[in-house]
Amino acid sequence: MTHASKPLWQSRALVIVIALTAVVPFVLAWYYANHPELIERTSNYGSLIIPTRQLSHDQLMAAPLGPVNDMEQIKGRWLLLQVAPGFCTTVCVETLHKTHQGWLMLNKEMPRVQRILLVSPETRSREVPEIAKDDALVTSGLTPEVLQALTSAIGKPAEEGAVVLVDPLGNLVLWYDTGFDPYKMVRDLKHLLKASQIG
Repeated sequence: MTHASKPLWQSRALVIVIALTAVVPFVLAWYYANHPELIERTSNYGSLIIPTRQLSHDQLMAAPLGPVNDMEQIKGRWLLLQVAPGFCTTVCVETLHKTHQGWLMLNKEMPRVQRILLVSPETRSREVPEIAKDDALVTSGLTPEVLQALTSAIGKPAEEGAVVLVDPLGNLVLWYDTGFDPYKMVRDLKHLLKASQIG
């Protein structure tokens, strides 16, 4: 009796294992399709911008504040886009320092990345020494059109200290909230620069 029941149990177990092998991948695929953030968190530190949105170089430089060749500085490069919707206060200055240090950490990849600061009309009329002495920074006026596009892309008002990564084609790729870790941001950048054939 014992010998007869053992093969029957093993046969049922085998059928169950085969059934699970066929079903589990579909269940996991369905689950991750409905919870894409679980995959995104494992691949990058910044928040992925979905759906993809685009800003042209002309939009970003609609009100240039620097030299006439600033447009050439951003074309064909990855952009670390920082917004100062109000005055460039302590948070703004700290973020400028973070992006500058992160940019330096890219070493030989530095020429592929450009930092750009979009400032409000109020900031434009106010002297900010940290901006004036940063020769690795492109500055432009923040237009309502660009501010609205960024707010729509990240799903909330673009706050002082937030940074958006833009690819060389003008696609908004990732965004980093105020207080981001610059080392993790650099890790994202290095990964994208290594994988990218553009910029």
